[in-house]
Amino acid sequence: MVADQDDIWKIKCNTSTKLYSKSFKQTYMDWMYEKYLRNEELKRKLANTAPFGRLACLISYCPQYLVRPVVVEHPLRPVVEHPLETVNGFSRHPNSSKDMTIELSVDIDKTAHQLISMLEKVSRFQDQWYQSAVLKQMITRYYRFMQLKALYLPNILLIPTLDIEIVWQTHLLRPEMYRTDCLRLFRQVVDHSLLTTDIQHFLKEQAFRETCQFYEERFGEKYCQLPSDKNDRKSISDDLSDEDDLINQSQDAYSYWDQTFFEFSSNPPKQYENPFSFTEAEIILDDHWLALCKTFMHDSLERVPIHGYYGRSRDYIDLGTGTMKRLKKSYERFLYMAAKYPLKDSNDFVPPTYAIDIMWHAHMQEPLKYAADCLRFVGYIIVHAPWPIIEDKKMKKESDRKDNIWKEEFQSEISTDHLYDTIEETYD
Repeated sequence: MVADQDDIWKIKCNTSTKLYSKSFKQTYMDWMYEKYLRNEELKRKLANTAPFGRLACLISYCPQYLVRPVVVEHPLRPVVEHPLETVNGFSRHPNSSKDMTIELSVDIDKTAHQLISMLEKVSRFQDQWYQSAVLKQMITRYYRFMQLKALYLPNILLIPTLDIEIVWQTHLLRPEMYRTDCLRLFRQVVDHSLLTTDIQHFLKEQAFRETCQFYEERFGEKYCQLPSDKNDRKSISDDLSDEDDLINQSQDAYSYWDQTFFEFSSNPPKQYENPFSFTEAEIILDDHWLALCKTFMHDSLERVPIHGYYGRSRDYIDLGTGTMKRLKKSYERFLYMAAKYPLKDSNDFVPPTYAIDIMWHAHMQEPLKYAADCLRFVGYIIVHAPWPIIEDKKMKKESDRKDNIWKEEFQSEISTDHLYDTIEETYD
């Protein structure tokens, strides 16, 4: 009787969400069996792998000229001469350490990778989705999905499709609007995350089937085409073609369903009404962010003396280990400035760059944790305005003044801050 109590297995699953059709006990037992199958498959592949195979855990000896690392040297910011002040929730100044001096509740490192990956996927659907009739259907589907989330939150795992996820992104990037809309429409702030736990990733396909079922039962329309039944019980070896797939599968643990089979009508939905505060135009505008971000990241490299960098095209955003460390430090400095120079009269403290925006967007992916972090470190929830207008001469002058404050505080231009290392970290 004790072993059958679901609360015990809920602790083992380490998640608050579950499948509607399974107990936590059954979920855990199925997950353990899945891990066993994967382990057996990995052992089989290891046994059949030659000594100079592709698996990272195998040691192979190569000539020295083949394994010589490419060393990239980034400039080091000057040593600060003025006192490093502690502000609000910051116990140390950002420039006092090469790593972040604060610990955020959101894993912005992993989230940033998933965010950029998701935006790359969405770019394939630009011509198809960003038409007025289709956008209306996407907003309608998003509203219905959020109703289900509010209804089943937090007990049942629901999976958004990619078109719903991209509308959700526009909403999330406006935290004040998101909170107000959620409380008005659903009487609670509906949480979100681009990341999933191992258990949630294991449950994902079945949870997607149940989401389709809930949606169709409640709204009388198909949510999305289900995965083919013939693939339901295929073996692990059928899923994984080689060692790379086996090892890297956990990196694809995103929370949405990107196998998009839903086909939109050329006609807008009947009796359409957008209940949210954002507009269709804002969804289209947000889609331009990735391209502008790529251009900014590429162009900024030409302004800083980086040695050993082999260059990339404008279609690539480097999110390697060294780059992520610098991006997170720039974002930490941005939060520090928000705490030191609070918003007054709706006047922004420091206009962020696209480099800072990568981390800011990643942080906002989990709205409840973002709000808590802002209150803890900054003292208020920072409002994000994706498309500020800085064309007026007076506003431009004010922006330049704040850029100078940043330079005085951190010894680097804000536009290239993400390319400078902070103490002792001069090589990638």
